[in-house]
Amino acid sequence: MGLWAIQLSLGITVRNPLTVVLFVCLFMGMEWVSGYGSRKEVGAVKKVLLFGLSVLPAAGLALFLGNRASASFNSSLFKALTYAILFAGYYVLILFGVRAFLRLIKRDGYEKASDDNAGDMNNTAARTSDGMMRLTPKPERRLFVITALVCFICYLPYFLYEFPGIMTADSLVQYGQIIGKEPLSNHHPIIHTMLIKYFYMIGMGITHDPVKAIAFYTFFQMVFMSLCGAFLVREVMRVLGYFDRTIAALTIVFLALMPFNAVFAVTIWKDVPFAGIAVLLSCHLSEMYRKRDDLKVRHFVILSFLLILFSLFRSNAFYASVVLIPFLIYFFRKKIAAVAAFALVPVIIVLIVKGPVFDMCGVKGPDFTESLSLPIQQVARVLADGGTVTDDDLALIDAVIDRTYVKELYVANYADNMKELVRAGHPEVLENNKGEYLRLWARIGLSNPLLYLRAWYDLEGGYIYPDVAYSVGDVDGVMANDMGLYSSPIIGGKFIKVKEILLKLSDFMPIYGMFFSIGAYTWALVISLCFALKKRCFVLVHVLMLLIVGTLLVAAPVMDFRYAYAMVLSFPLWVVSGAVTK
Repeated sequence: MGLWAIQLSLGITVRNPLTVVLFVCLFMGMEWVSGYGSRKEVGAVKKVLLFGLSVLPAAGLALFLGNRASASFNSSLFKALTYAILFAGYYVLILFGVRAFLRLIKRDGYEKASDDNAGDMNNTAARTSDGMMRLTPKPERRLFVITALVCFICYLPYFLYEFPGIMTADSLVQYGQIIGKEPLSNHHPIIHTMLIKYFYMIGMGITHDPVKAIAFYTFFQMVFMSLCGAFLVREVMRVLGYFDRTIAALTIVFLALMPFNAVFAVTIWKDVPFAGIAVLLSCHLSEMYRKRDDLKVRHFVILSFLLILFSLFRSNAFYASVVLIPFLIYFFRKKIAAVAAFALVPVIIVLIVKGPVFDMCGVKGPDFTESLSLPIQQVARVLADGGTVTDDDLALIDAVIDRTYVKELYVANYADNMKELVRAGHPEVLENNKGEYLRLWARIGLSNPLLYLRAWYDLEGGYIYPDVAYSVGDVDGVMANDMGLYSSPIIGGKFIKVKEILLKLSDFMPIYGMFFSIGAYTWALVISLCFALKKRCFVLVHVLMLLIVGTLLVAAPVMDFRYAYAMVLSFPLWVVSGAVTK
């Protein structure tokens, strides 16, 4: 509350890294003050005096700062809430300020808190180490079922409100392929499209209604993501080596109540099941490391299967899985032959599937232009900003695109406009002369390094810097289409307001807002990795997530939370893995 009051007063955004620094400082300061208590009962007069010293200035500050802090809100409710937050926050800050002053001057009997409870704590620890809280198969199964049920119950209202599911332009392209209106393409992973089709056909066979049939897939995805959450919580406890109620509860709350998890669970995007697969792969790698001295054939078979799914559900994940192989060989070097074989097999299978199998089935792959989001955007930035380009290089560019549209169409944080300009020109020239255009890109970059860097940051910077504005989880309903699909909510009413408030708070409430920032997760991942390396902990999950983020930093066409959702969803596992000693 103190941080929230400061944030509102200074006008800094909730995703500004400064909010984390302030929170840590306030937390440590209040811990320092709380470590001291009074030897004697504080009298009523002193209590009233202490209350007055805190409440009156807090009320004055709230009234003085309230108008400016609430100026961006039109709702009277949010304006009143702003005043209440300012009052509560400054009351707490001033109260602890007074206590800190008393401690500094060592007045009013303040002294270091007694350690009388140390014996009880030691006894609890001993009881825990003796096995009272140790994981056994029965509590594990109970934890797994409870987690899955809690997640499912919390996601269910979103399913009923968004029935038959949230469908954007990408979802409708896949639906067009399912009903034969669009040619089969792996631009959106065909394995995901076929998975949707499988449940859609089951739904059509039962209901004969396309809208209800799509809901069969959405329901499956919701169940799948609930189960992935259950696997995650179970593995977190296994990594700890004992059952920690607080960590288990916090992880379940993060999975079940964080609104973007529920929204994504009922959104028909490839990124959602991919994130679930990434979580399962992370949990399996963690399990393999825990059992590294007693690995069975089934561990390697499951590893291969998950790597195949991981690579087929996202194009960039294939490259991440290839780079992951040396790390797998290093961490499981005692079984080097087995791990090398079972890690290479998925690469071969994926190459065969994306090559001969797709050709035989008439599945088109994404075009070459799709993989050039960042280079095209960087060259376009130089042209749009009037950078240095030679006449010979301009002639090469003119052979591919019509430059007269670059300034009009260029958007710094969105690469699709420039890719469409290339497709509307002569992309075959670019594809047939890759080496020449690679040298062109390098020459222009050497002449305009700052423009290239700015183009990269504007397109990809949100993956590494927290304070970048973008929406998270605000997708809703079925996008307008001519294929007979439409939104058909089963519930509404007050639930809509609850959803809106939970999402709106991410732009308003510090620390909570950081959970909606990919840049914050990236830095948390790096910090966790540093702690893990220092303590010689297992870091393969960190490496896997860093590889995913790395591919986004060089290939993502836009800053989008869902592209890095795998890192977000696995957050509890890599945090705990980085904190537990080897």
